[in-house]
Amino acid sequence: HAPCAIALYASIVRKDDRSRWIAPAMTPDHVSELYELRWLLEPVALEKAASRLPADLLPSLRARLERAIDQAAGLTGPDLDHLEEDLHVTLLGHCGNGPLMQAISLPQALLVAHRFLYRWMPRLFGAEPFLPEHMQTMERLEPGHAAEAADALRQHLRVSRDRAIDRIERVTREVHPEDLPYLDKLG
Repeated sequence: HAPCAIALYASIVRKDDRSRWIAPAMTPDHVSELYELRWLLEPVALEKAASRLPADLLPSLRARLERAIDQAAGLTGPDLDHLEEDLHVTLLGHCGNGPLMQAISLPQALLVAHRFLYRWMPRLFGAEPFLPEHMQTMERLEPGHAAEAADALRQHLRVSRDRAIDRIERVTREVHPEDLPYLDKLG
């Protein structure tokens, strides 16, 4: 997991040409680029993982997702984060291709941003629209229809992009944390 963690943090914080550490802004263009990578890479990993999943994993994740859908109004930011991790990290992690998972970790920097966004704006959409989208992927994966599950995942990621951009823009407008004395804003 260490190479994936390094790649993930490298996508969040990196050095510029003058050797200063910078955190790139989550602009709509940057978020769109990251989501495009996700919808290209994650379905491939899901198809590879489908035949390698432990027998009890998918039923367990589906049961957790069903409970979440039934209790959608009471879900917290950490609950949503855990559900995102179930599909986008736990399931994909069974693909058996380390370099693919390392490549996926770059655009999954968005999952770190989602943790922050769910904490600050957990009820932006009322019941989270990703819950039924995740269920569609799971429903196709369970009977062994890996290609259909990959298509459902790809579609989920495409529609998620606009929601992510909307959340980021709203948080940028509405949440104003105090400046940190050891960080400088550029440009």
